[in-house]
Amino acid sequence: MATTDIGIKRIGAGMRLAAGLAVAVLGGCATSTESPATAPADGQSQDSAVVQDVAQGQDIEAGLDASPAADAPVSPDAAKAQVTWHKDIQPLFRDKCAGCHKSTAGIAPFGLDTYPQAKAMLGAALGSIKAKAMPPWGAWETPECKPTFGWRHDLRLTPAQTTLLEQWQAAGAPEGDVKDAGPTPVKGPLLLENPDVITSPASGFVTTGDHDQYRCFVLDAKFDETKYLNGIHVLPGNPLVVHHVLVFADANNSSAKLADKDGQYDCFGSAMLTGGGRLLTAWAPGSVPVEYPQGMGSEIAKGSKLVMQVHYHPSATPAAPDFTKIQLRYTKTAPTMRGETVLIGNFSGTKNGEGLLAGPNDAGGKAQFFIPAGAKNHTEEMLFTIPAQLDGKSTPELKVYGVGTHMHYVGRNMRISAERSATALAACTTTELAPLSSCLTAKCPGKTGMELATCAQTACKDSTSALSKGCGDCLIAGVTGGKPSGQIMTSCTTAVEQKPAGPSQECLVETPAWDFNWQRIYVYDAPVEKLPVIRPGDKIRLRCQYDNSLDNPFVAEALKEQGKSAPADVVLGEETLDEMCLALVQILYTP
Repeated sequence: MATTDIGIKRIGAGMRLAAGLAVAVLGGCATSTESPATAPADGQSQDSAVVQDVAQGQDIEAGLDASPAADAPVSPDAAKAQVTWHKDIQPLFRDKCAGCHKSTAGIAPFGLDTYPQAKAMLGAALGSIKAKAMPPWGAWETPECKPTFGWRHDLRLTPAQTTLLEQWQAAGAPEGDVKDAGPTPVKGPLLLENPDVITSPASGFVTTGDHDQYRCFVLDAKFDETKYLNGIHVLPGNPLVVHHVLVFADANNSSAKLADKDGQYDCFGSAMLTGGGRLLTAWAPGSVPVEYPQGMGSEIAKGSKLVMQVHYHPSATPAAPDFTKIQLRYTKTAPTMRGETVLIGNFSGTKNGEGLLAGPNDAGGKAQFFIPAGAKNHTEEMLFTIPAQLDGKSTPELKVYGVGTHMHYVGRNMRISAERSATALAACTTTELAPLSSCLTAKCPGKTGMELATCAQTACKDSTSALSKGCGDCLIAGVTGGKPSGQIMTSCTTAVEQKPAGPSQECLVETPAWDFNWQRIYVYDAPVEKLPVIRPGDKIRLRCQYDNSLDNPFVAEALKEQGKSAPADVVLGEETLDEMCLALVQILYTP
C-alpha cells in the first residue's frame, strides 16, 4: 500500500472513504456458520504450534478483561451428569474450533472434530484457551475499550464453556453415547454462502525475485446491469505468497489501458484507476467474507470491471502459479440501505489539526511516522473528521456495521474510537444549489410555489436529481410551505445545530494483542437501528502501538525470513517490514 493520505470521496451514487492505497484485513477461524479461511501452510509440529499460542496468550492476558458472557448454552445437566464427547464437547468444538481444527483440509496443525483427536489434544487445547490464545480472536474488552455491543460469531469461550472442558478432562474424557451427538460438524473451507458469481484471472501469476510484488488483474464479472453487492470474499490461490488482496470496482474501465493481453499489470502502491476506483473488499490471512444485512448492498455500476490488486510476498522456494478467486453475491431487489467498506488512516502528515498527530515519541512535538529500531512501546495517533459534503452533496448519517484494525508485523495494539460533538449542518450547500439556481433563473423565470416546483422537476431535471436527499426534502418543504424561492434557498443553506448521535467518546474496537496472521472485520451483534452512528463533523481517532524489538515474535520471525539479525527503523509503507495504521469500517446509510 502506498503511503499517501487516505481521505473521503464520493463514488457514483454511493459513498466511500477512499484509499489511494489501502490494505487488507478481515478474518478469523470459523463458527458453525463460518468455516475457516485459507491461510499459509504451517510447517510447525502440533506441539510447537500449541506452545507458541500459549506463550503469546500469556504475554497479553493481563491487559484483557474477562471472557464474554455466554453466547452458546451449556448443557443444563453438565454439572450433575457426566460430561461426554457426544453430548457436550463435540457441539462446543464444532461451534468454536472445528472450522480450523479439521481432521482433513483444515488450516490448523491438528483436528478437534473427531473424538480420538480431541481426546489426545485436550490438554494442549485447554492450555491455549486459558491463555486466551485460542480460538483466534482480536477484539477484546480492555479497561480503555468496552464497545457498546458484543460481536456476531464471537469465537471466544465463556467461563462456563471452559469449565465444561475441565470437567470432561477430569472425568477422563469419556466418549459417551453416539445417540447424543449433535449436528454434523462444519465442513469445507471458508466460503461465502450462496455466491452468484465466482471469478478469477484467465492466467496465473508466478512470483519472481526476492522483493514484494504488486500485480493487478482485470476481471469481467459481467455487470450487464447495475448490481448491489451483498457479499464478497477472496479465495487466495497460493497462500504461500499471497500477502493481501484489494478488490476495486472500476466504473470507468480505466484499467483497460493499463492491462496486458492477459488482463494484468504491475501496480505497486495503488491500482492506478481513474478516480481511485471503489474499494469493495480487502483480504489478509484468516479473512472472513465481507457481508451486509439481508436486502442491503453496495452499488456496482453497469459496465464496471473488477480490479484485483494482489500483494505477493516471495517465499524461499519457487512458488506455484497463483489463481486467486473472488466470490460475489448480490441482492435480489433494490437495497433498503446502501453499504460500503471504507478505509481510514495511513496519514503521512498533519493538516488543520488532524491526520497524523504528534505523539509521545515524536521529538519536538512534530508529527512523524517513525518507529526506531529497538523501540518497544511506540505510539502513533491519527484523527479524521467526517466531512459535511461529498462532491457537493450532504454526507448522510452513517451507521457503523462492522470495524477492523490493520497493522503489519511490528504492530502490537490498535484502538479505533468515535468522538462526537454537536455540529452545525445545513440541508444544502451553495455548491450543490448553484446549478439548480442557474437553471431556474434561465428556464423558470417568475414562477413560484408548486408552479416553480413543477418547472424545476421538468426543465431542470438533471439539477434536481443531483441533490442530496436532505437538500431535496428541505426545498420541497419550503415550496409546499409557500415560501418565496429566495427565502427557501437561504433557509436550506443555513446551518442548524444537531445534537450528537451517541456518546461523546465511544470506543468502536480494540485489538490489544494484534496478530497479523488472524485479521478480520468484527461485526456488531445489534439490529441495524441500534448500530453506532457517526455524522458529518464527528471524528474517528486511531491509536496504533508498536514493538520494533526482538521481543516481538513477529518481528523476530520476519527478520529471520529476510536473513537479518537486528531490527531496523520502520516507516509508513507498503513492504512487509514497513508499517501501517489503518481502520477498516463497514457502513450502512440511506442515500
